[in-house]
Amino acid sequence: MTLLDWIIISLFFACLGSIAWVTKRMTTSVAGFLSSERLAGRYLLTVSQSMAFLAAIGVIGSFESLYRNGLGGHWWGMMYAPIGAVIALTGFVIYRYRETRVLTMAQFIEARYSRRLRIFTGSLGFISGVLNCAVFPMVTANFLLYFLQLPTSFGVMGLDVSTYHVLVFEMVAGAVTMAISGGQIAIMVTDFFQGVIATLGIVVGSIFLLYHIGWSRILDTLLASERIQEPASQELQSGFSRPEGVSMLNPFKLDGLPDFGLAFFVMMGILVIAKTGVWQGGAGYMTAARTPHEARMGNILSSWRWLMIGVGTLIFAISAYTVAWNPDFAAEQENIRAMADGIEDSYLQSQMFVPLVLFETLPAGLIGLFVIFMVGASISTDNSAYHSWGSMFLQDVVIPLRNRTFDTREHLTLLRWSIVLIGVIAFVFSSLWTMKDFIFMWVEITGAIYVGGASCAIIGGLYWSRGTTAGAWAGMITGSVVSFGGIIARQIWPEMTFPWNDQIINGLYIAVGAVALAYVVYIAVSLCTCRKPHNMDRLLHRGVYSVENDNLIKGEPVPKLKQLKLRWIGINKDFTRLDTCVYLAMIGWVTLMSAVFVAGTVYSFRVNPGSEVWRTGWTWLLGLQGFVSLVTAIWFACGGFRDVTRLFRDLARVKVDEADDGFTPDPAGGAASFDRDENDRDSLRTTAVTKTTSTK
Repeated sequence: MTLLDWIIISLFFACLGSIAWVTKRMTTSVAGFLSSERLAGRYLLTVSQSMAFLAAIGVIGSFESLYRNGLGGHWWGMMYAPIGAVIALTGFVIYRYRETRVLTMAQFIEARYSRRLRIFTGSLGFISGVLNCAVFPMVTANFLLYFLQLPTSFGVMGLDVSTYHVLVFEMVAGAVTMAISGGQIAIMVTDFFQGVIATLGIVVGSIFLLYHIGWSRILDTLLASERIQEPASQELQSGFSRPEGVSMLNPFKLDGLPDFGLAFFVMMGILVIAKTGVWQGGAGYMTAARTPHEARMGNILSSWRWLMIGVGTLIFAISAYTVAWNPDFAAEQENIRAMADGIEDSYLQSQMFVPLVLFETLPAGLIGLFVIFMVGASISTDNSAYHSWGSMFLQDVVIPLRNRTFDTREHLTLLRWSIVLIGVIAFVFSSLWTMKDFIFMWVEITGAIYVGGASCAIIGGLYWSRGTTAGAWAGMITGSVVSFGGIIARQIWPEMTFPWNDQIINGLYIAVGAVALAYVVYIAVSLCTCRKPHNMDRLLHRGVYSVENDNLIKGEPVPKLKQLKLRWIGINKDFTRLDTCVYLAMIGWVTLMSAVFVAGTVYSFRVNPGSEVWRTGWTWLLGLQGFVSLVTAIWFACGGFRDVTRLFRDLARVKVDEADDGFTPDPAGGAASFDRDENDRDSLRTTAVTKTTSTK
């Protein structure tokens, strides 16, 4: 690390502190703290939310998998494109969830099912979320420790202090400070700033690596991967094995990778659908949009945002592989071997290996930029997670049990203390726990404690009027029990395999099994117990229950005749002309990428071309994806700055509704079913509008 690197890092933290100070003064209500008064624009949502779910642990997890499967992994990851596009273009879950006007997902559970289930869901989500995010500081601290080559301990007043624990504390403290300063407003604006920095780091870092190493040399090294015969004697990373014939270039030669082969991508695709709108690690973003349509457009744009992140991460990983395996970098390999040998734990060595290679490869200035990219990814995810799980604990466990809310000042104070509580748990957990699985496997299995059951209850509750409270209870319990049992089993028997082969049962297999079983139980029990369909119009504020502010259109609307012609692809009255162009462009892009994937897959299965053919194909494909990523990155940054300005302006003008605090009174003082009769629609409509509408 040079002086230039430290200056870059110092300026980054100074900017974060300034933004947190400014936004704290703008947070005056519970709705502002939880959902930024529902005033966020699409570009601000797109960039900020990508950082909320990126995470340093996610980047390192991607490095971990891409270092093993390379461009082949990127190819099979393209199957997510049509899945993600259909989810975004249809507004799957996010549109209907925003229509409910709830502040947390567990509040929706109460409105759809019962208060007791809300409390159970809130408790379950809290436990799952804390276990999931509690390891985030652990991974980031290890990254800083080994990437910056810091000493493992240092002396203070005669005491030997662990550098690792100091780093964990600093990461937790930074995220907690961002979250409690201005709630969702501070989180969203700081995440946007960090998203712009991340874009800069990805673009500049990728350009340097491609220039320094050379694209041809990268392809040559990846092609040679399938001819490695004695990896045990050549590899730098002791915990990594590559069976002969497995290719980093040809996606149809991944057989033999036990954890990151084709099955990995199929199961991840299943979980992408199951987790849509369900996981609450960035819950504030799901309710922060100006309108349901704005939330939908933010999701549509996010597909291009994630493309840039995915391409950049891929370039970093395959560049690291090239430096580690190409004989032209013999000098660098000696230094990498020395650093890797200093890490005894095989899972930790697997996590840190690509960052160690990048440290040896990147020049001064870019090292500092890479550090703030990783630290920014960590803080942006941690603050969103702490905010979400702390809010869930108070909003969905404490207040429903209490059956009455707090005044605004006391409510905001308790929300902040709840976030501090999550930070304390994360610090203790990261200080004591040892992961015995790959990062992606841990993230999925801990998430499945909540998602395994909540997915069926939430998605079923939004789209299926016959889903019942009994079915939701059964599905939630089934998914959580299977997932939690899997975590315990993985800790006791980390080498546990399937009875019919030697495949280790990792966290991903358990997560998919938990989700599938929960859906079966939810559907079966609901069919047996449903007596009357749920009133979906009241739940979604449609018809006589509609809320005027949720149906405002900004810009020139699409003519009604064209709406009718385009409705079959999802374009409705909410779309402006510009929205329609963006929507059609996204459909065209996804269609192109899907056609490339399907055609390439069918051609390879039928003709079985040699790996040499993939050299030219990858050059054209990644060149196109890189160009689109760069254009959209500039577009989103400009739009995001406009949305931040508009957010600050509107926050200064908005009239706060103190009743909009996420609390649903229960007249009976106990568990409410909310399956009321429909005799007084006008009264219900008046109550809903008075309770949830904020005056402009």
